[in-house]
Amino acid sequence: MGLAPDWQPELGILLSSEGFTTDRITQLDVVLPLLEKGGVQAVFLAAGPLPAGDLLLLQRIRELSPQTAVAVVTNKPTDPDLKRAFESSATAFLSWPASSDAVRHAIGRNRST
Repeated sequence: MGLAPDWQPELGILLSSEGFTTDRITQLDVVLPLLEKGGVQAVFLAAGPLPAGDLLLLQRIRELSPQTAVAVVTNKPTDPDLKRAFESSATAFLSWPASSDAVRHAIGRNRST
């Protein structure tokens, strides 16, 4: 979402190699119609403060699709980023670079199946 963080292309390649279809969005509200189709397994966000509107959208995503993972990714994890991520409805926090197992775990930890 937003400006492409340097980890984003690598994450896309890793997800593709794991069989996931990926798409980059620039605004979080684009996810809402995709949820209605049932095709969103995870949303990956850059760590950092989010505008109030995006925080509300994350809460709405979690309400509409509790099985959709919301993973926050950063190159340099800090306690404030970690705290802020989970306060903002994240289900996972990834320090990049992350292993494919860590990414799969971030996506799958919220799955009910």
